[in-house]
Amino acid sequence: MSKDIWYKEFGFSSNPFSIKPAVFDNEMFGNDSVTTKIVKKINDGEMVFISGEFGMGKTMILKKIVGEFRGRGLGEKRVIYYNCDSSERAIDYDSLLINAGGFLRRLFGIRKKGMILLLDEMQGMNKKDMERVKEYYDDGFFKSVVFVGKEDEAEFSDELVEAIGGNRFVLGKMSGKEAVKMVRKRIGGLKFLGDDMILKIFKKDGNSRNFLKNCEDVCRVAFEDGAKAVSAWHVDRVFG
Repeated sequence: MSKDIWYKEFGFSSNPFSIKPAVFDNEMFGNDSVTTKIVKKINDGEMVFISGEFGMGKTMILKKIVGEFRGRGLGEKRVIYYNCDSSERAIDYDSLLINAGGFLRRLFGIRKKGMILLLDEMQGMNKKDMERVKEYYDDGFFKSVVFVGKEDEAEFSDELVEAIGGNRFVLGKMSGKEAVKMVRKRIGGLKFLGDDMILKIFKKDGNSRNFLKNCEDVCRVAFEDGAKAVSAWHVDRVFG
């Protein structure tokens, strides 16, 4: 039996528990208030540090920021995203600023000012890159800089520690109520997976990515068992 057939039997064309961010672009549970505060800090032209373990919603918050500050017209790009873990080379801030502009800026190598810089996996930054990003920020090329990484691996320079100040946001886990809301948004009123079983699965692991994967595994096991609905036995079977 195909591993994918269970959700098709319930009328879903694709896996409702997909952990790919692009599948559920507007999904945000557990960090709504944090996102609002971060957006305000960016609007105020401040530096921000966002931390959280894998699966806590860092990628989703970055997508929210990009959506919030995306330019509306041609050549109005306002956000630059850079993954510091994608290259061992020094960050070429000049190229990022030039490429953020329109055709004429790129043609004549003119750096665009007032950009919002998102530095993902910032624990991969070297000391020189940290010093230079502060210089570009002070010179007005970057209106705001958002650092994203793991708290225990972040080694900021003294200048950046001072510039960030209290603008540190640690992403937390969802509540049980938010977990049920997330699943219901994905599967609607499907009775095959009841709210009580959603909570039971959530209590096993509150990490959002692991939680969704566990929901998928439990539903598949229950379906292959021929059950009319997920039971505690199916949950326990998946978790051993």
